[in-house]
Amino acid sequence: MAFTVCIFVGSFLLFMIQPMVGKILLPYLGGAPAVWTTCMLFFQLALLAGYIYAEKSIRYLGCQRQSILHLLLMTGAFILLPLHINTSGAEIAAASPTGWLLARLAGSIGFLFFMIAANAPLLQRYYSEAGQSDSADPYFLYAASNTGSLLALLAYPFLFEPMLRLSEQRALWSAVYVMQTLLVLLCCVILWRARPMKEEKPADAEEHHTVAAKDFTNVDDDFNRRVEEQKQEQQRALGPMQTTWKEALYWCLLGFVPCSAMLSVTTHIATDIASVPLLWVLPLSLYLISFIMVFARSGYWRAVRWERYLFPAILLAMLFYHFRIIDHIWFTIPVHLLVMFMISIYFHGRLADDRPPVAQLNSYYVWMSVGGILGGIFNSLLAPLFFTTQIEYAFTLLVAAALCSYLSAEYFDPTYSTARRLLVAGAFMFLLFFPGWLKEINLSKLLNESGMFMTFLALLTLYVFNNFRRSAWALLLCISLATFFQTMTDPKIVMIDRSFFGILRVTRLANDGEVVDPDLKVEGIQDIFYCLSHGTTLHGVERKIDDMRMSYPLAYYAREGPVGSVFRVGNINRNFKNIGVVGLGCGTLAWYGRPWQHFDFFEIDHKVVEIAQNPEYFTFLKNSQASIRHIIGDARVSLQAVPDNTYDLLVLDAYSSDAVPVHLITLEAFKLYRAKVKPDGLLLFHISNRYFKLSPIIKRNCDEIGFACLRSFDEPSRYSTRYDWYDYDQLNRADWVAAGNPKHLESLKIYAQWDEMEANPDYSLWTDDYANLLQIYMW
Repeated sequence: MAFTVCIFVGSFLLFMIQPMVGKILLPYLGGAPAVWTTCMLFFQLALLAGYIYAEKSIRYLGCQRQSILHLLLMTGAFILLPLHINTSGAEIAAASPTGWLLARLAGSIGFLFFMIAANAPLLQRYYSEAGQSDSADPYFLYAASNTGSLLALLAYPFLFEPMLRLSEQRALWSAVYVMQTLLVLLCCVILWRARPMKEEKPADAEEHHTVAAKDFTNVDDDFNRRVEEQKQEQQRALGPMQTTWKEALYWCLLGFVPCSAMLSVTTHIATDIASVPLLWVLPLSLYLISFIMVFARSGYWRAVRWERYLFPAILLAMLFYHFRIIDHIWFTIPVHLLVMFMISIYFHGRLADDRPPVAQLNSYYVWMSVGGILGGIFNSLLAPLFFTTQIEYAFTLLVAAALCSYLSAEYFDPTYSTARRLLVAGAFMFLLFFPGWLKEINLSKLLNESGMFMTFLALLTLYVFNNFRRSAWALLLCISLATFFQTMTDPKIVMIDRSFFGILRVTRLANDGEVVDPDLKVEGIQDIFYCLSHGTTLHGVERKIDDMRMSYPLAYYAREGPVGSVFRVGNINRNFKNIGVVGLGCGTLAWYGRPWQHFDFFEIDHKVVEIAQNPEYFTFLKNSQASIRHIIGDARVSLQAVPDNTYDLLVLDAYSSDAVPVHLITLEAFKLYRAKVKPDGLLLFHISNRYFKLSPIIKRNCDEIGFACLRSFDEPSRYSTRYDWYDYDQLNRADWVAAGNPKHLESLKIYAQWDEMEANPDYSLWTDDYANLLQIYMW
């Protein structure tokens, strides 16, 4: 009981600290989804370090001596309490976000996390030698460990985050750490009092578990015989000490796939919603639930043939990921989470089936963790470096399908006829070249709508009624290759790039939404559109007219829209001399600049600045009459260095895809904005969003800082990256909120269509410690 409680509490601490620290560090890097994946990489590295420490210290010290060392180290870590997160150097974090994050995590919580991470394997090894009735099989403690982890993950967004401030969360965590140390002491006492645990030569595995017969020379022969039998039974239970390379690679591979799938799904769903603990813990919780199920004492879940469901599920995920056949997040998110869960439970079930004897327990955890770390390195470091899209998700699905077909060869029928082989080969070639054929005959819409979907549906039916693994594997491969070639050869995309903060695309279109070559004169085509997309959301359009000698802003920033009216009214009396803009996009607002104005653009992603400054794509910055300065870094961090009462107008327009920048619309952020604008200055918020109604939160925070609010809202058009919306009357529809001194907002009410906003007390006040996304979701 003591061991179960101790390992439960330790795991609870381990997973409570993860979303808490992620939330603390999130505002310093613009709320990017990659913050969480990078944090996960650090946690995996620290976990591996803890497992290696557990294995090596047990091997060379033995359980009793090692337990003394572990207690001393856990007690020594008290000097790091209460928990504190070092955020120094935040002003340069955007230059090297991954390095900055890993350094801050290592310096703040590295040792504490390392010590708690070692608890699970150490306590299981202590238990295996504590003389308990079931000491020979301590793996049930792994289920207790994962249960504690799961409860911590679920409790954080639903209990700790809404009820406790971050300072209170840190204090609670520190107190529970002290309690954990006392529980470890209790487990060590049980270990020390166990009669079979007299360790004299722990470095030698055989001598480490041998009780010398000469110690019992004065005992009767019957007792000596029982001791000898007990020794032999323990030796059989412990099994061989050495792990083969084949076993290590196998465990590593089984750990890699579900971890990579979990991180890929997390990034995928957080890109369009928000990078917040609630969305972080959903995939991670399912990941842990799969561990709990397969490592439970009952073998029920391990007996289920998950491979029979995994291939159709992966096919479905491929369709939703590549072609977005349904775009409603409350339908697509469960699909991706379900597929990730099935991948996790299948591969974790294989891990559970291959669990070694107790003597290899620590090595087993080490190699399992190495696989998880490789998944973290692949998703956090390698994918942004080598891929220009989030193709790591598709890659992980393909690897999962390939390994499933290989590991479950006994389930799939390996034989099939020549007709089937020809059918699979024909389907592969058809899907590979189908995108090119459609482009030649100008039917590209069919590719995204019915044609490809019906083809996949037919081949899926073929798979269901003909159960052979190679055809299913070939089908998955050709889906990905077809999509890859379609993306890489799409003439609409003139630039695609990826950074820590997301995926950027520049597309070039004609006034009818079709592809245009700017080097060719096409009769009847006078307008060319350059569009910047971040993730799945449009972030700016430039309309170039008359052989590109004139350009105009469109979409959310059109002259006839809300933002155009603000600049038109403000420039009448030259009210806006110093203007700050949080979020550069393609630099559209610079088009409104006049010679007597100065713009400060706050942008966290240097790649966005490079794109906006490239005149081949956008000319807003190049042709602006105003003086312009670019400030690289998170806006909240950078604004702190700006003197108070600087700006006449401060525009908040920082979005990552369609995700809500939570840290930019909290009360603490509004107080910062209030300090940076002049007494007669104006705040302008862009709150267009496909999923969330942000206006009540803006109004609530403005009331707190003493600002009045006006809103200009047109029914939003299709702001996604689809290209069939070239209706000029719809491109200027957007949702903006202006806030400031009531007297200075009167001109907007007179000269433009801005309406007053009414307060709604049903909405919570958002702070850095609390935000409720579900409350503002547009159901």
